[in-house]
Amino acid sequence: MDLTQDVPRSPYEKLGGIVFLPRSIDKGRAELAGTLGEYIARHGRSGRLFKFLGVSAKDFLEALRDRPTDEDVWAWIAERMTPRTPDEIEEFNRKMWAATPDDKDDRWSWRGFRKYLADCGHAHRTDITRHFDRLDLDEGRDVPTGGRPYE
Repeated sequence: MDLTQDVPRSPYEKLGGIVFLPRSIDKGRAELAGTLGEYIARHGRSGRLFKFLGVSAKDFLEALRDRPTDEDVWAWIAERMTPRTPDEIEEFNRKMWAATPDDKDDRWSWRGFRKYLADCGHAHRTDITRHFDRLDLDEGRDVPTGGRPYE
């Protein structure tokens, strides 16, 4: 995966029923290839994902080296992850989906969020309030008015 030329999958995509995992795979593969570009592969929302799964970013990246498919990666995760109930996965997915800017962290404040939208040509989208929707807009994916509904 070359994230200097392409974008990772949408944060909404799921693997094993878990949002953001396919995106983290894409970013991890790009990091291993030296083509991560402006993306972050080990912290932020990926870091929250790794914490939820109970695997380290380092181990996750190492697992990607010899597991060429999503199914192979999921099998590795399923063997090692902290056991989670369907309700815990649903709660994690909903929290990740619903995440909005946090004024405690200037980079992810509402001001910073609005700047990111403006920088990607969507300053007019005052209906966008969640990080997942901002990422999709920034990467050229369509986002309905008010953002994507939770699925």
